[in-house]
Amino acid sequence: MEQQQPMEERPKRNWFSGLLLPILIGVGIAMALRMWVVSPARVPSASMYPTIPATSSRNFAYVIVNKLATELWPIHRGEVVVFHWPDDPSELFVKRVIGLPGDTVTVTSNAVYINGKKLVENNPDISKYNGTVVGTWKVPPGCYFMLGDNRPISDDSRLWVHKFVPRSMIVGEAEFVVYPFNKMSVISQHV
Repeated sequence: MEQQQPMEERPKRNWFSGLLLPILIGVGIAMALRMWVVSPARVPSASMYPTIPATSSRNFAYVIVNKLATELWPIHRGEVVVFHWPDDPSELFVKRVIGLPGDTVTVTSNAVYINGKKLVENNPDISKYNGTVVGTWKVPPGCYFMLGDNRPISDDSRLWVHKFVPRSMIVGEAEFVVYPFNKMSVISQHV
């Protein structure tokens, strides 16, 4: 009769290095990516409609925010950015950059002028009517003037107590609409 050989004993895995450590590393990487690279942002109003397809707080949208885009490259006119609202920094807003530091922005009912020259806005998603909130604003150094694409109803720089967004309050560039799923799209970064 044949004698059975004893099975080789497998080395016992340490539960920490075998299971918990990879999970902790994955969570750490995910948190670092969210903090410094990309994160989601909820858009609860129609101020950027149809660029961002939210129509109300019940019919909201989610966008992906690229934090590196505004850290590595200069912020440009036409860029859609997520930022801390100057009147209540605990709230995040999403708007399009219209005025750069040092610009004089004039908004009329159907045109925007930058330093006396009419801003040519070829983006079909931007409202051609600016509503009744009109005026002229001088953008201070290190700050930006923001407008929503759906300007007749947009709560933007024209209406705020603190009209301008300091560079330090900009979180990143809104790059993609990821919800609602049937409206997933790249966000145009041009006026």
